[in-house]
Amino acid sequence: MIELARRPEGATGRRIAENQYLPAAYLEQILARLRSAKMVASIRGAKGKFVLAQDPKTITLARIVEAVEGPITIAECDDVSYCHTDPSVCVLKEVYAGANKVLRDYLNGITLAEIALRQEIQETGEHADYSI
Repeated sequence: MIELARRPEGATGRRIAENQYLPAAYLEQILARLRSAKMVASIRGAKGKFVLAQDPKTITLARIVEAVEGPITIAECDDVSYCHTDPSVCVLKEVYAGANKVLRDYLNGITLAEIALRQEIQETGEHADYSI
């Protein structure tokens, strides 16, 4: 998604796979999920490519993660094999729910546009200048 945010004209699957060091088959699976979530569109034909279907300022990291991986959760009570208590009275259930909310809220506060800009700055070695 960062690759597409940095290339408004779009990019081929091959280019994205090479630049992100991903196997092409794996990238196809990811792009299919992002297309289903209506964040990416594919342009077919001799000059086929992928483009963002939405403004990167409106796409949050939470939406991307959920499109590719499913619901954002650190853990659920069911994930703890040694927990044999009744889930309806398990204190860990509340702890996990709170942690999941913090993570989801954090990722919802970061847009694709912001992360693409951060990547650009990281690669070019530019730093914000706060001098007066």
